[in-house]
Amino acid sequence: MSRWSWRVLRAALVALLLGSLLLQVLLPMLAEEVGGGYTETAHLVAPYAVTAIAAVACLQVALGAVWWLMALVRRDEMLTPRALRGVDVAGVAIVLAAALAASPPAHLLLGVDVGGPGVLIAFAACAAGGVAAALAWRAVRSQLVAAIADRAELAAVV
Repeated sequence: MSRWSWRVLRAALVALLLGSLLLQVLLPMLAEEVGGGYTETAHLVAPYAVTAIAAVACLQVALGAVWWLMALVRRDEMLTPRALRGVDVAGVAIVLAAALAASPPAHLLLGVDVGGPGVLIAFAACAAGGVAAALAWRAVRSQLVAAIADRAELAAVV
């Protein structure tokens, strides 16, 4: 990859990180605006805001892992066992973020027994996103393990 494309990728990661930090600052206000006006959900504003902030923090961890993996690619060390650690960290963080994001809608539907189709759609979207992320993580990890084994076998032959 050219030096320009690395800079674009890094700038995109920095923009995502800054946007996620802004989101973490605005989440409590958004939660108060959405849930604070209803008596049946007003007491849930703080725990749901904390859950959302934790979900965004998980995504920030995944961004850090992607940054680290980009550094490995740039140094031509991606096909080493060390890269599995970064893939695992990113995968677990994304799946955990999806689980955290799905927990407030699930609680509203099953625990508090409030919410309408929007809450159900939000839960389904978070659950489907988590399953899709887990499947993608598994596929990427399997391909990386196979590529590491192939590279080791090729190095032994040469």
